[in-house]
Amino acid sequence: MTRRVIGSIFVLLSILVLPYWIYIPVLLFAIIFFPFFWEGIILAFLIDVIYGSGVEALPSFVSLFALSALILIIILLPIRERLRF
Repeated sequence: MTRRVIGSIFVLLSILVLPYWIYIPVLLFAIIFFPFFWEGIILAFLIDVIYGSGVEALPSFVSLFALSALILIIILLPIRERLRF
């Protein structure tokens, strides 16, 4: 539990301080490493709120990073059940 909280804080600080080519892989690693990392969706939405310019094809309330994080979490759910850590 404490690893998850520390990981969330580390990802948040990396989003706020580091460049995008570091915080995006850190977020992806956290989504893969922690089981059902729903905080990743919120942190990905934060990336779009702070740095995103928006996508013309999507409505303004849809965050591209949050949507991709949600899809990644959904894809990883059945894969995690088949893998043993």
